[in-house]
Amino acid sequence: MGALNGSLSASKFYVEGDLPKDVRRSYMDRIRLRLFTPLRVDEEAEERVGWCAMGQALDLELSPDKVFNGPYLTLGLRIDRYRFPPAVVKAELANAARTLREKRGQERLSKNQKDEVAQRVKLGLRRRYPPGMQVVDLVWNLDRKELFFFSQGAGLRERLGALFELSFGLELVLDSPYVAGLRTLADKALEARLKDVTLSAFHEGL
Repeated sequence: MGALNGSLSASKFYVEGDLPKDVRRSYMDRIRLRLFTPLRVDEEAEERVGWCAMGQALDLELSPDKVFNGPYLTLGLRIDRYRFPPAVVKAELANAARTLREKRGQERLSKNQKDEVAQRVKLGLRRRYPPGMQVVDLVWNLDRKELFFFSQGAGLRERLGALFELSFGLELVLDSPYVAGLRTLADKALEARLKDVTLSAFHEGL
């Protein structure tokens, strides 16, 4: 899901908090701390999230010219995860367990043996199947404190919010008519009245 191609479906956020004085240097240091690191076959982690270049999922060598363009900061949020078809996992486990039982002359396997079989099967599947990859671009207008994330999936937005706060120490607030109203009202009395508004469903009773 990219900013430069594909669907134009996007979520708009407001960025809450103050920017550092030296934005480029400070943010490049923070981004590099949260760069995406590919999963290794022999590690325990089944999923990893991190930053990559916008529109370039495999570009993990980020530099200021790739990240900054005038008032904009651009990145890709990359998520890799191992997910195997349940039927394949079940068949592999059954085959590995049967092979071990026949080798040991046992009718049943102990818990430790079952755990050992599961680990071997998982490692074998990882060697045969690469992790799935998902990448979503974001464009952040630093001057306007507005960020566009090119997905409307709730799960992806949660991942973005968590990584964004870890990386930049700032909070993302999802845009809505209510939030937009609060941000544009200059009159404090009107702002207070808006905060007392009760949400209503316009279709109720139809």
